[in-house]
Amino acid sequence: MRPNKRAATGWFGAIDRMNLYVTRPEDSTSYTRLDDGWGNRYDVGFMNEKDHGWLATYSYLDGPNSYNVTPTERINRLSAEDLPDGEPEYLNSRGYMVPFADRNTPGYSERIYFPGESLNIMEMRNFELNKTFRMEPYHYGGILEPMIGFRYVSLKDQYFRSEYRSTDSINYPIIISPTDDPTESFIADTSTAENRMYGGQIGFRYFKYYNRFMLSTDLRVFGMQNFQANQDVTTIDTTVYADAEIDGETIRYEQRETSRVVARADEFVFGFDLRAELSYNLSRDFSLRGGLQIMDLAQGVWRGRIADANDQALFVAGYTFGVTLNR
Repeated sequence: MRPNKRAATGWFGAIDRMNLYVTRPEDSTSYTRLDDGWGNRYDVGFMNEKDHGWLATYSYLDGPNSYNVTPTERINRLSAEDLPDGEPEYLNSRGYMVPFADRNTPGYSERIYFPGESLNIMEMRNFELNKTFRMEPYHYGGILEPMIGFRYVSLKDQYFRSEYRSTDSINYPIIISPTDDPTESFIADTSTAENRMYGGQIGFRYFKYYNRFMLSTDLRVFGMQNFQANQDVTTIDTTVYADAEIDGETIRYEQRETSRVVARADEFVFGFDLRAELSYNLSRDFSLRGGLQIMDLAQGVWRGRIADANDQALFVAGYTFGVTLNR
């Protein structure tokens, strides 16, 4: 083969930016919809002159972060002590620091709750270590690199649903009537499902040069044992606005009730990871590339609450772009 058609040896590396779309939990009515998240992928490896080598890959996907919330004004919708009036920030009329719960919501000039629910919130980490082998080039220049190795996947799925209840509507002026005892409650149900998957995989990489371009295809098929944990936390914040004032300030009584439930399980996960990429060689060692990626976890993933199924499927698809060195 001509030198510019030969596969490189020695150390190599690559960095890719990923924009991947992920299915929602199976108990959702919009399960077939996909939400996108961004992440990075890093490859580093070595191939010796005898066509044996190693390949390590680390990637993370930060998202998607899809949810519906509705900003809702609380009964005491405005904390006047928290507004710019020439006084030191967060000092009330008596010169004391205003407690955090009594301040306006950051970014707003009023006190607000955010009731709503999650749609698709998760993050995923992936690590692979593969032993690679390079076969003799085919007649038309294609090169096959089989691989066998280890894969670890960490997937954290987060769920929340919250609601706001009030015994009084918002009235003007801001000062609450001293004859009333308005009460409000914010009820939040949150759940975190953690999946830690360990297992093995087999696959291959096939690539071929076309002038300055190189077309490559990567396929891994894996099986992993998934060690799962889920924690549900329900929190009820109740605020009672008493019918008394001190120096013109309404007294508030706040109470928090919390309940927690935890569970563990394990499942078997199998699936595949498919990538197709096109690279353009700017020089002998440096190239730009872009491509597509599909990843399917066919079963065994816990998403949502403890009461939800812990053997759900997860499908990921999207595009990548990045740079490579000596590959």
